[in-house]
Amino acid sequence: MKTKKEIFHLYFKSEPSTRADQILYVITVIISMILLAGGYSFAVHGGTVLGQNLGGIQSEEYRARITEVISSNDIYSQYSDSIAERRTVCYATLLSGPDEGKQILVTQVQDTTTLTLSDPCKEGDKLYVYQQENEYGEMQWYTSGYIRSDWLALLAGLFILLVLVFGGMKGVRTLISLALTCLAIFAVLIPMTAAGYNIYLTSIGVCLFTIIMTLALVSGWRIKSLAAGIGCAGGVLIAGLITLISEYQMRMTGLVDDDSMMLLFINEQHPIDLKGIVFAAIIIGAVGATMDVGMDIASSLTELYCQNPDIRALSLMRSGFTIGRDIMGTMSNTLVLAYIGSGLHVTLLFMTYYDNLEKVLSVEMITGEVLQALAGSIGIVFTIPVTTFATVFLYYITRKRRRHRLAKTAVSTVDPQSDASQVSDSGETPANMPSPVSDEPKTDLSSPPNSPPNSPPDSPPRTLRSPDEVPFLRNAGTEQHSVPPFRR
Repeated sequence: MKTKKEIFHLYFKSEPSTRADQILYVITVIISMILLAGGYSFAVHGGTVLGQNLGGIQSEEYRARITEVISSNDIYSQYSDSIAERRTVCYATLLSGPDEGKQILVTQVQDTTTLTLSDPCKEGDKLYVYQQENEYGEMQWYTSGYIRSDWLALLAGLFILLVLVFGGMKGVRTLISLALTCLAIFAVLIPMTAAGYNIYLTSIGVCLFTIIMTLALVSGWRIKSLAAGIGCAGGVLIAGLITLISEYQMRMTGLVDDDSMMLLFINEQHPIDLKGIVFAAIIIGAVGATMDVGMDIASSLTELYCQNPDIRALSLMRSGFTIGRDIMGTMSNTLVLAYIGSGLHVTLLFMTYYDNLEKVLSVEMITGEVLQALAGSIGIVFTIPVTTFATVFLYYITRKRRRHRLAKTAVSTVDPQSDASQVSDSGETPANMPSPVSDEPKTDLSSPPNSPPNSPPDSPPRTLRSPDEVPFLRNAGTEQHSVPPFRR
């Protein structure tokens, strides 16, 4: 029965990892960090890109916890009996800033847009607070919103813990790849887009970096990683081409809401290409799905090949298509449901106010969501055959090289200058070697010779006999039978 230590070691070392693999992992992380640092420096070398003060945003906000609620008053509208505003006055303790720990009097103001959706603050709530002059010219503390990042940090910590517990060392590499992916998006793609660089080239470069880095860290520099990368790149390429053609055919502008309108004023010297943002959003969304499909197929075919290295290429290809068909349905549903879920409120709004589905699908905001789902799904479908062909081809080349290496090894073990009395393991003499008649006394079967030094003690004794001692080979010359060839 295995001890706890053995089970722990077996679980966390379930995948063989050599020292060379570990060195490659470290080199991959170092090169990725260098590329990300270079990309960020290139994006911001012309000035500040992130954190621009465009006005209207409170720059001096601090964290505070509500300690006591004093009053909550409703202010009614002068034109109707409905509530127009609610003011909640309470004591709070500052959790950050130069006056951390200080007790302040803060007011929460709720208008008609939030009254029906949010309850007033209560004791123990954490909010952001800021100072502003009131109608009497006095500085007063107001709340600007609830602090939700603490709960998100708790969920992120739970996710990291689960990945480490269930993933072991591969979980560590998974978290590293996830962190590098987030840096590629937030430290390279977004700054370069905001700075006015070509969003098409930037998004393609970030996607290629993500594919190579993720597969190299999660699965290592192996054949299945290369095959999965080829399939993922092929699926993303198809999704990108469909997006470009669709944007031209449907005369899309990328101007779908107020947020996209505000993007035009971020960098007036180099305006952001809104259609390029649609392109980047589609291929970035497709990378995750196609990478998942590509790795599933490549990993499954790798296991089949490892269990049977002599499997026919056609059988391996047929297995890849069978696996791909099973994955295709679920992944397409996942992609469609993900995009519909992200824009459900917009879809619900248009479906409520329009009674014609064709009209709803012609609204550019809905068109963009549908295009993302369709382009990503088509990319998934193309990923299946590309990954299958790439995996089969790579393992076919690997098998040919392995057989060639084994043949060369077998040839090198046969020394033509050696004594003719040494025969092969199968007891057969090579056909191109003469069979000299030995002058030594013949060995009797009942007297076993000295066993080889490396043979196990319980192995049966081996008797070396010349062809003249074998009855059916003694008259081989008269019966015109040749000695069986040497098996290589």
